[in-house]
Amino acid sequence: MELVGRRKRRVCGDDVSIGVVFDQRRDEWLEAGTMGGRLKDFLCHHPVARELLADAQWQEGDVHWRKNLPYSSSTYAGDGFVLVGDAAAFIDPFYSPGMDWITYSATGAAELILAQQRGAFMAPLVARQNLDFTNSYHRWLEGLYRDKYDYFGDYEIMRIAFLLDLGLYYLGVASQPFKNGAAAFQQSPFSQRVAVPFYRFMQFYNRRLAALARMRRMRGTFGRRNAGERLMFGGYTFVPSSAWHVAKATVQWGWLEITEGWRSWFARREELRPAMKPAMAEAP
Repeated sequence: MELVGRRKRRVCGDDVSIGVVFDQRRDEWLEAGTMGGRLKDFLCHHPVARELLADAQWQEGDVHWRKNLPYSSSTYAGDGFVLVGDAAAFIDPFYSPGMDWITYSATGAAELILAQQRGAFMAPLVARQNLDFTNSYHRWLEGLYRDKYDYFGDYEIMRIAFLLDLGLYYLGVASQPFKNGAAAFQQSPFSQRVAVPFYRFMQFYNRRLAALARMRRMRGTFGRRNAGERLMFGGYTFVPSSAWHVAKATVQWGWLEITEGWRSWFARREELRPAMKPAMAEAP
């Protein structure tokens, strides 16, 4: 549901690529004017971007856009072929999952090729590849990215989501190659049954945080605590003590549910969806 625009800014003789990704349900891309002018106006609504791009020299012919970025293949492997990386699927540029996706899919492809060279019976192996990567893609999408853009812009909610998302990624996904070596890349994330409870947990808290954000927008309290805030923490490692950040963020999420989330517990999604406004309707 996203659209990307790109322009270039000349700085000291160099070209700098600048882009934006947004959810079309939250912001409306206006149709009037040149593509470069629309992108410049869109970006300059953000105070930091406005400052950075004030003196930019735009190249009107070097502007590109794409709609509906996420996609996935219905078949990842078959008779004589196997898809890897973005040829197989694309989720979202946020969190940069593409490097993970290409690592796991390329490893799976290599295993299929080696199995074929050994003379193995390929049908069940190909079926497993298709099932694992189909499950992996949809669980990544549902667990991390569905309605994510609803709470972009609210520091308090986004902070909780970031700590939970990144912490669970480190503890549940990135830690596996660290502990088990290259063999860990033979199982795509969330494809195993043991991973399903973690996927369900991530799906649940992201849906709830999105509902909280929509409720805040309806009540006019979205982003009320943004001023002067920035997230600084020691980062995650593979030691068990890193789970402390996850536990703390979970408690903070629970407190939000108790203090204000209850207003959205029984509301339908459409009741919490504010009317979409043009992204360039008015400057802040």
